[in-house]
Amino acid sequence: MERKILVVAAVILYSSLQAQNETAHKDLDEVVITASRKEQKQSQTGKVVTVIDKATLQNNTGKSLTEILNQYAGIFTVGANNAPGSNQELYLRGAATGNTLFLLDGQPLQDPSFITNAYDLNNINPEQIERIEILKGAQSTLWGSAAVAGVINIITKKGGTEKIQPNITVAYGSYNTVKTGIGVNGNVRGFSYNVLYNRITTDGFSAAYDSIGHRNFDKDGLKQNSFQANLGYRFTDALSLKFTSNYGDYKADADAAAYIDDYDNIVKSKNFVNSLSLNYKTEKSSVHLVQNMIRSDRYYYDDSTDVGGLRMDPGSSFYNIWSDGNYKGRSYVTDLYGSHNFTDRLSLVSGLQYVYHNTDQSYKSISNYGPYDAVPVSSDSAKANHFSVYTSFLVTGLKGFNIEAGGRYNHHSVYGSNGTFTFNPSYNIDEHTRVFVNISSGYNTPSLYQLYSEYGNRELSPEKSVNYEIGVQALTNDNRNSFRVVGFKRDIKDLIIFYTDAATYASKYINRDEQHDYGFEVESSMAMGTIGQWVNNFTYVNGRGINDGIKTKNLFRRPDFTFNSTLTLKLVKELTLVPAFRYIGERMPVPNVDVGGPDPMPHYYTIDFYAAYAIIKGKVKLFADFRNITNQRYFDVYGYNSRQANFMLGVSASL
Repeated sequence: MERKILVVAAVILYSSLQAQNETAHKDLDEVVITASRKEQKQSQTGKVVTVIDKATLQNNTGKSLTEILNQYAGIFTVGANNAPGSNQELYLRGAATGNTLFLLDGQPLQDPSFITNAYDLNNINPEQIERIEILKGAQSTLWGSAAVAGVINIITKKGGTEKIQPNITVAYGSYNTVKTGIGVNGNVRGFSYNVLYNRITTDGFSAAYDSIGHRNFDKDGLKQNSFQANLGYRFTDALSLKFTSNYGDYKADADAAAYIDDYDNIVKSKNFVNSLSLNYKTEKSSVHLVQNMIRSDRYYYDDSTDVGGLRMDPGSSFYNIWSDGNYKGRSYVTDLYGSHNFTDRLSLVSGLQYVYHNTDQSYKSISNYGPYDAVPVSSDSAKANHFSVYTSFLVTGLKGFNIEAGGRYNHHSVYGSNGTFTFNPSYNIDEHTRVFVNISSGYNTPSLYQLYSEYGNRELSPEKSVNYEIGVQALTNDNRNSFRVVGFKRDIKDLIIFYTDAATYASKYINRDEQHDYGFEVESSMAMGTIGQWVNNFTYVNGRGINDGIKTKNLFRRPDFTFNSTLTLKLVKELTLVPAFRYIGERMPVPNVDVGGPDPMPHYYTIDFYAAYAIIKGKVKLFADFRNITNQRYFDVYGYNSRQANFMLGVSASL
């Protein structure tokens, strides 16, 4: 089966290379900002950048953020298709969760209450997103900690061109899911605004898998609210002020563990992101001063009225019969950066960044083993700050050569100092074909939990990495067809691991060993004449860890290869059809954790179909989204259900 899939993928990608230079509706040479922290055409950078534009997001109405990201090369998210509210573990090119930096409008999204400092992606509603830029490879020189595998910049919706423009979306789907959204945007005398509110309610399905099939596991649902306000005022053509506020909360039902139901286990989350920026921009220069604040509160509670899995399996009585966990994180980022174009070919990007984190954490439980009260983590001591300065030079169009070279110095209040570098040359073989090389380093700061918890170690060093990329990208004359192939290698040292002494059972986080990952990506986009676009991508990832000189294959739950194919058709102006195919290769289960299934975890595929029809001069859109239409049963984590065949029907209007 796997060989057949590989052959089909190769044929499709080869067919894309043969695409004729016909007119389509998608310009693949867009302006991006994430690659260099300044506006730049994709054809002028040697970095691997993918843009998910507004039209593509509209063709994914109803999907979650991670469901959308999963369609792109190098990305695999465990939890994207599990029960609503499930933990989202995103792996970019096989890198561990926490080694991909998420940005919201160019500012880091990090939550110091999580073990890995990662951000809860359940809090981001795609209805509030204008576009997404995916930047791969180590990017710590410009973007700082966690940008080891890459950066994903979520750019939110801003004010419109009219004075007032309301919009509304209503959808209903499987599991009694209701999604509603209402907003208004506009621009009046230099003041721009965009205000959005979204709500999701769903009965969901059981998070835990009933392997016996007759134990009547209850459904695990979700209630979620999200609010966004983007406000801006332009004082002059050069000077502007912007304020962004994002609030989200959700309550999700959860189960006791893999295969183990629980009637009264809940997760509550509240998240608040505020950002204020003062921006000065002329034809040659720009300066930005940004203050960003993130507040995260998570609450886990398991009531004693239902004893975990005890009612269905007496052997499972060691699970908690009561637990209470509270986790609070605060993150503050001050960023001063800018750029200057000395000539048409030479420019400089430079900046200063100050980051401060703190967290409060407590956990209590009662199980068959008795009561447990974890040592609390207090923000009085669990806090850290780091200061960075960075500079990057960009040379473009120098006899076909483009070069980006830069460095960053970082000083952390706990572990001390470290530095990173970037060297990214590329060469334009002709006007539409480019080869590129990227050698860059990254780092990942130890989290506050890894430093200050009962398992903490203040002697930890940051994870340090060097990333290598080589590739070629080609566009047709009209920028409607593209092909890109990239080989990559990532070496990480001072890997942070959780270590337990076999003799004393004492546990703590330590720096040890190395990680070496490698692979390649093939991406193509082909204009289907005047009626649409055919997008395909194939990714292969492999890796080894080195522990005491012993090499171990350890990319658990991450597929060796993935393949995605999406066809967007506009047979008539009003009608959009989007069939999509996704194939996930075999994965290794986590030893002694992912039990109850074969090793390796079997490959699987899904087929989706989206359709939309525009009425009333294109202001109103009816849409239908059918996912996993062949009703495949698969597991990204053994013991936890994934969505089978499901649908979403809705209407959106922009008046």
